[in-house]
Amino acid sequence: MPTTVAEGAAKLRARPWLLDSVFSRLRKQVAAGVVPAAALAIGDVEGEIRSETFTAGRRAIRRDSYFFLASLTKPMFATAFMQLVEDGRVELHAPIARHLAELREGPKAEITPWHLLTHTSGVADVEPEIIRRTRPSAAQMTAAALNAPLQFRPGTRWEYCSASFYLLGLVIARVTGLTYQRYLHERVFAPLGMNATFDPRRAGRPIVPVHGAGVDNRLARFFVLRYMAGAAVPGGGLFGTIDDLMRFGAATLAPTIVHGRPMPLAPATIEQMATDQTRGLPGVIQGEERPIHFGVGWGKPTLMYDLPGSPRVISHGGASGTRLWIDPDVGLVVAYLTNHWSADRGPENEAVMGTYRSMKLI
Repeated sequence: MPTTVAEGAAKLRARPWLLDSVFSRLRKQVAAGVVPAAALAIGDVEGEIRSETFTAGRRAIRRDSYFFLASLTKPMFATAFMQLVEDGRVELHAPIARHLAELREGPKAEITPWHLLTHTSGVADVEPEIIRRTRPSAAQMTAAALNAPLQFRPGTRWEYCSASFYLLGLVIARVTGLTYQRYLHERVFAPLGMNATFDPRRAGRPIVPVHGAGVDNRLARFFVLRYMAGAAVPGGGLFGTIDDLMRFGAATLAPTIVHGRPMPLAPATIEQMATDQTRGLPGVIQGEERPIHFGVGWGKPTLMYDLPGSPRVISHGGASGTRLWIDPDVGLVVAYLTNHWSADRGPENEAVMGTYRSMKLI
């Protein structure tokens, strides 16, 4: 009898050996050098069902090893920001100029948190090559986001932007009196038992080096790591473990009560973030002009690509080869990490597809 959607990930929890082929396939891909290392966790509302780490090198990747999460930072940051919306301290659709006097005059006076979180603000991003060459500070990046001309009127187009998250960080600081680093730690990471951090250097945990970003020698990686810790890029600077992703994913799928409040957010707020917000606004993705489907801080991949999963899937990845995939309709969380810049997405996609095959949903 075919598996029903309602059974979903519960089938995997009852029979975790159904995932053998998924983990075996990834093990072989790492051994073949498709990616240098990987960590994969598959879970449900109760948390992890199965998790493994893989490397082709001599040094094993531990469960508590830090991977560079890159843009997977964004949905975590967005989640923390939405707590302010839940608390009534910030309005999602009100101009951020209410909190940032610098923007009360001119075209940026229209920008709302919704624009920033859906990549429809028109704020100009900073080219990765400029960041690599000049290594601007957090203050310089914030100033650029405040002062650079808009690329288009807010709300008229979708254009992926990391620099706009500095404006969200500035709102957090003005509203709470805390740096966004401290705010994320206190409001999301600590309550959920996560060890994610913008500065992993003194955490006493192994840091998995990122390959393919032009910093493949040890001294270069040291200086880049020091720069990243200082810049604390709110749209792409977190380091985290495979356990961190699973904790965050499971709690997003089914919020847990911590100190009397649902963590990380109330179910209605998570549902709002998971709803298609851009409704097919034009934009360019992977070099192609196309209608875009995006939530609040989350991508909506199954609305744009031929991928397994329900229309309610939320997901986000990062340029270092990271991915968190959450499917509420089948109760599934897939967390995938690797450590190669612009990594081959084949192993990641096969892990997701293989998981659905294991549930007999494709």
